[in-house]
Amino acid sequence: MKRTSRITAWLLFGGALALRLGWVGYSGWSNGTQLQWPDEELHWQLASNLVQDGNLVTDDGRYAPRMPLYPLFLAWFALFGEIGILLARIGQAVIGALTTWIAYRFAAKTCDTATATVAGALLACDPFGVFFANLLLTETLFTCLAVWLTASAWKLLAQHHVIRSLAATALLGAAVIMTRPSAAAWVPVLWFVLLVFSVDRGRVFLQLLLCPVVLALALLPWGLRNQAVLGDPEWLSSNGGVTLYDAQGPQADGSSNQEFLQTLELNDNLDEVTLDRTLRDMALEQMQQDPARVASLAWVKLQRMWNPTPNVAEYRSDLAAWAGAAYTLVVVIGAVIGFVRALLARARPHQLMFWRLRPGPRTFHALVWLPIVCFTLLHCIYIGSVRYRVPLMPFCALAASTAITSYTRRTAE
Repeated sequence: MKRTSRITAWLLFGGALALRLGWVGYSGWSNGTQLQWPDEELHWQLASNLVQDGNLVTDDGRYAPRMPLYPLFLAWFALFGEIGILLARIGQAVIGALTTWIAYRFAAKTCDTATATVAGALLACDPFGVFFANLLLTETLFTCLAVWLTASAWKLLAQHHVIRSLAATALLGAAVIMTRPSAAAWVPVLWFVLLVFSVDRGRVFLQLLLCPVVLALALLPWGLRNQAVLGDPEWLSSNGGVTLYDAQGPQADGSSNQEFLQTLELNDNLDEVTLDRTLRDMALEQMQQDPARVASLAWVKLQRMWNPTPNVAEYRSDLAAWAGAAYTLVVVIGAVIGFVRALLARARPHQLMFWRLRPGPRTFHALVWLPIVCFTLLHCIYIGSVRYRVPLMPFCALAASTAITSYTRRTAE
């Protein structure tokens, strides 16, 4: 990386960090270490109980309600007691800023420094990234890992620093699934895309064999532990069936409301594994009985996920909501324009196909759009929420940056 580009990367990192630390500081001054969302409390319980008792378990006795990587991350801060909540938020501010730095370097290598600067600026001031840095939710960590994985996958596709890129792709693929089980719908597709786009498929196929091996090794301790305490490995947590019923049960409207856990007539003595499987079976039965309703709910969830303004009415009137809406419209519309321009652009000789050794703009957009499409489709089945598009906003910003720099070049000429 050239000296000017390196300076720009660190300036963007510093700006992103300042915004996130500023918000963490303001929120801490206003609300202290108060946790706002039930999922925050759940994650902190898992981390605190691990530190205090040596067990990754919630206060109500659930052993696998979430994947373990994020609670393990929080456990380092739980060592300091309640003040650890503030320290964790500061740590997430650093991780959010690191995402900006990774995205800048990724865009600089795949496109050019102008595009990278625009992408870095968009990520640095991402209002969703700033806001979620203060919440003990998986979004900040998962977003960083997902962008890093995509950057490493591109390097592997281009055969840059093959051993290091392969190791990073394998480890990060395991890490994103260990953070959020929904990533299991994206990571194998990413492996397939790398194979299809590669110029030497035989070599890349042999390289990619490492990825499922690393994933299996990463999941093995988790599965063995769950087998010991629950009697079942529960590879992707014991929350999948609950979430599917939340999204597809008779009461489903596209949003998340798990009051059915108190009102549904189920045996109170069901353990978390049996409850999860029972609700999954009930949800699948409901889907089979009324496929038209599944399609109707999918449309509602798609709108909820990509709604520029918050879905909750009381949150739509403040300045932050309007800033988030404006940002969403800019990056989403820009991302679509960037994709269309790349698709219609005349390719250079070494970029005639997606799968050339030196990937061009089409390959860049393919890798960037892949998580956007995968997670959007997934949440058309599961819950649709603005929250679930938060990790996708950096990918939209990367795609949008190609459209913005193309426009500025054209007007400059």
